[in-house]
Amino acid sequence: MTLPQIEILLLLAGALVLFAWGRWRHDLVALLVLLAGVGLGLVPFGSAFTGFGHPAVITVAAALVISRAIAGTGVLDDLAGRLAARAKHPVLLIVLLGLPAALASSVMNNVAALALMMPVAIAVSRTAQASPSLTLMPLSFISMLGGLITLIGTPPNVIIATIRADRMGEAFGLFDFAPVGIVVALAGIGFIALAGWRLVPQRVAATRGSDEGVQEYLLEARVEEQSPLIGKPLRHTTAALDEHDAALLGLKRGDVTIPGVAQWTVVREGDELLIEASPDVVGDLLKPLGLSLLNPDNPLIELAKAGDLKVIEAVVRPAGIIDGLTPAEVRLRQRYMINLLGVAREGVRRFRGLKDWRFNGGDVLLLQGEADRIDDALGRLGLLPLAARDLSLGPRPGAFATVGIVLLALAALAFGLAPAAICLAAAAVLLLLSGRVGLREAYDSVDGSVLVLLGAMMPVGEAFDSTGTTRLIANLLVDLSGELSPLWILALVLVVTMLVSDIVNNAATALLMAPLGIDIANRLQVNPDAFLMAVAVGASCAFLTPIGHQNNLLVMGPGGYRFSDYWRLGLPLEIVVFVASMLVLPIFWPL
Repeated sequence: MTLPQIEILLLLAGALVLFAWGRWRHDLVALLVLLAGVGLGLVPFGSAFTGFGHPAVITVAAALVISRAIAGTGVLDDLAGRLAARAKHPVLLIVLLGLPAALASSVMNNVAALALMMPVAIAVSRTAQASPSLTLMPLSFISMLGGLITLIGTPPNVIIATIRADRMGEAFGLFDFAPVGIVVALAGIGFIALAGWRLVPQRVAATRGSDEGVQEYLLEARVEEQSPLIGKPLRHTTAALDEHDAALLGLKRGDVTIPGVAQWTVVREGDELLIEASPDVVGDLLKPLGLSLLNPDNPLIELAKAGDLKVIEAVVRPAGIIDGLTPAEVRLRQRYMINLLGVAREGVRRFRGLKDWRFNGGDVLLLQGEADRIDDALGRLGLLPLAARDLSLGPRPGAFATVGIVLLALAALAFGLAPAAICLAAAAVLLLLSGRVGLREAYDSVDGSVLVLLGAMMPVGEAFDSTGTTRLIANLLVDLSGELSPLWILALVLVVTMLVSDIVNNAATALLMAPLGIDIANRLQVNPDAFLMAVAVGASCAFLTPIGHQNNLLVMGPGGYRFSDYWRLGLPLEIVVFVASMLVLPIFWPL
């Protein structure tokens, strides 16, 4: 073993540890690994940033823009909502929600597909008086399975196709993944719908409202004659309340309700303030500010929704804009003029001490403010609302034009008229020019963390190959396997890829395992495509932990799941996927 081979192995081992640790974002880890590779001389200076212009990066970026445009049509969530609206049994709910989710994931990014379907799943679950916990984890897993069906369904498929083009001269086509992907997806959906859902813990009550629990932290107080707040703007009231870790949600004056974030409104005697505060600070709060408590038994949450105000739940995206920040650092009130009423994480809801709360991906936030300001904040902060769109609206204007542009691009790709990066980039530009997706929407839809991960890890993956390390490991594995048949080694590659993907980002898993699969196949003198397909399946089947895939983190808060809940359904599902894959891989991709 040469020194460069030792260095690249140590570098990749360190990368795997950092990815699994999760303390730093995966894009930051990827950049750190890239720069370390440059410092060690494994990656030439001139090649350090060539990965950012790689076709795989362009393909993934364009696919994300297309996904936003498809989501904006309202076609898929409308279809799923109408199908599942009358379903009562969990089996029917999962099938009628899962099939549209899998279909959506096959033509759009599976994270976007889940974000599209999640509000529908929560709404129809509550209509059926079923816990959303029963549908959200299955929906996450099914959307990941749907991504197996086509080239553009998930970033690992794009990466594997481009690695095949680099190593073997030709990329996989749009539907080359379909024979194995469809069988595996149907097997997984069938297992989840018929038996697997019973393994999912019901952490969230079927009838729980989005604002349940916040009522005991709300109080209505009148401004008395001697109050020091009179004649001063609301910002002074906000500052005084902040000292007691309380928040001003609104001011009621006669029949008019003014948002608490209207900081220049002058307080008058007799004004009624709607305040969120912990019960144990109410006594210390009222007297110094000259306030008297009103209507302690009234359902004050309705006042928080009066007029143009509304209260909604939204999920923090993993590796999103506010992931790792506090409300004070985000400046929710000052910049976005909305209030944070509560947070839920792993099924535990919290309504006090929120000022210093550090957001994590998957947290569910209870937000209050004017409707248009909340909608603007959701877009700017990358939060996913959990309120379902009104299904009576049907498909939105321009939906059929959007679908037509996407189908035209997919047809060009399917018939090999141009590479995937060209076809999808052309579709994204047409969608922008035709106004089917706005420029800001397009930029918001592109997950920069994924693109940085791909761009940074591409040169590292090339160093893994150019130093001969992939061949070294492939030879070692084949030698250790002794007289085992290639089919058993194929099974080993599938299992190892699954395990790595459970703790490491799936794109990084594909970047590392695809070249290794090709070299193992070459050493065995068998068909490399079978090994690449095994890597594609394994990289997209991260079901054991919430950290292996963004989908799992997205449903963690709304479903009230704990870290240890995922393996209950995930482990048997991975066994089903393994068995189904090993049955069909030798048929469609003979060794």
